[in-house]
Amino acid sequence: MISTLLVGFGFSATTFHLPFLNYLPQFSVDVVISSKPDVVNAVLPHAEVYSSLEEALKIHDVDLVIITTPNHLHGMQAKIALEHSCHVLVEKPFTLNSEEAEALVALATTQKKQLCVYHNRRFDGDFLTIKQLINNGRLGDIKRLESRFDRFRPVPRDRWRENAGPGSGIFWDLGPHLIDQALQLFGLPDAVSANILTLREKGQSDDTFDITLHYNDKVVKLGSSAFQAGSTLRYDLQGTRGSFRKFYLDPQEDQLRASLSLDDASWGLTHEREHGVLTVANETGELVEETIETQKGEYLTFFNRLAHAIEDGKFSPADASTVVPVIRVIERAVQASEQKKTLTLI
Repeated sequence: MISTLLVGFGFSATTFHLPFLNYLPQFSVDVVISSKPDVVNAVLPHAEVYSSLEEALKIHDVDLVIITTPNHLHGMQAKIALEHSCHVLVEKPFTLNSEEAEALVALATTQKKQLCVYHNRRFDGDFLTIKQLINNGRLGDIKRLESRFDRFRPVPRDRWRENAGPGSGIFWDLGPHLIDQALQLFGLPDAVSANILTLREKGQSDDTFDITLHYNDKVVKLGSSAFQAGSTLRYDLQGTRGSFRKFYLDPQEDQLRASLSLDDASWGLTHEREHGVLTVANETGELVEETIETQKGEYLTFFNRLAHAIEDGKFSPADASTVVPVIRVIERAVQASEQKKTLTLI
């Protein structure tokens, strides 16, 4: 049993982590850091609640610390947990600069502990689908990928992700997911250009971004808008043999929001009308369309692999060392947007 301490008990903790931790027998959530003990105990009556991570770690010998606090606290809290010889799962984006990220990876190595970043969207069903399409060569050599995560949220809300402050804004929220997926597919780009904007009236942080990752043989365009009220383009993947387009987002987030049981037969499955379409040329050169069934989403696999990593040091779902390059690209994109230039990676 992996004794787990949960730092924070807001939307991220209760929606994206707790359902899996409660479902899998490998985990036991024994300690929670929160300013609202009554709220915690209503959900986890056996858990002990503290207001301070350091105080809790002086009293409790836990195996795993999961950090779900605002972005600017991640680095400090991960360091505290590692120094107390705990394994750590930290919410994306991990840290707000690559220097701190590299230092934490080194500390985890010294402590011989797992340091994992919650890049659950490596296990989106549609991402698993395009990985398979690329790997089996059905599109030939990939030349262009457009990957978007659009929403219709034209009015800012009063919450830390949208208020002013370090690590706030849609770019630090959704950018890490899109960049991580691109790097998982193609590795580090040669250069980055970006346009990161605040377009909403009275907006305190950025709400729209478009980033281009420049490779020597392909281009990757990533973006998000707060003003897309229609069907959202998720992927447009183009290669020398054909192309693949898919609309709509992976269903797992909505299923978690709706408290759908992980045992439900529909868990992780994309509705038939939301599958993507592959278009390729046949033997006569005629373009033929084929609906590609979206693979089942596997957020549960993330936590199963995390348990394996803690127990035997293998199968980490998103080792922090693989996320340091994502932070580097984020830093460079911010600089590119500010300077209005295309910048090579340092």
